[in-house]
Amino acid sequence: MNYYQLIQNALSVLNEKDRYAYFYGAKGQILTDDVMETLIRLESVYFSRYDKNTLIQIKDYSRNKIGLDCSGFITDISGIVGYSIGMYEKCPIKTTPRLGVEGSLLFTTFNNTGRHVGLDIGYGYFLHFPKELHSCEIGKISEYPWEHSGTLDGIDYTNAKR
Repeated sequence: MNYYQLIQNALSVLNEKDRYAYFYGAKGQILTDDVMETLIRLESVYFSRYDKNTLIQIKDYSRNKIGLDCSGFITDISGIVGYSIGMYEKCPIKTTPRLGVEGSLLFTTFNNTGRHVGLDIGYGYFLHFPKELHSCEIGKISEYPWEHSGTLDGIDYTNAKR
């Protein structure tokens, strides 16, 4: 696969964003009540940040959608399985978001308080799955706290532009 196909896959998800929901730990499952309860149980430390009413809102928003977290989004569009930090560690070329090429992964640790990955779609924009109660979203790279950029191992970046 080349970087252009990767971006097209990501844009297809954005175009159908109502079918998707961010759900921590999800990697493309249909978010039934049983699946959500299992993910909440498996990631209990993460989900403990939410009170009961917020968890109800998250489940209501997510129910019967395709669940993805940020790294699940990258796995879905690329076919390359991984988690945000592991994906970054495997990047053959690493640089800054300003110097990255279209189709590169973007990474942040939010100043060592978390981990997140998105996709540079070119022209200064990116796509990502930001958090619960959201789906795929577009943003300006310069307006988000991205710290690193890296080419995804296994993707052809020939002719990719900065």
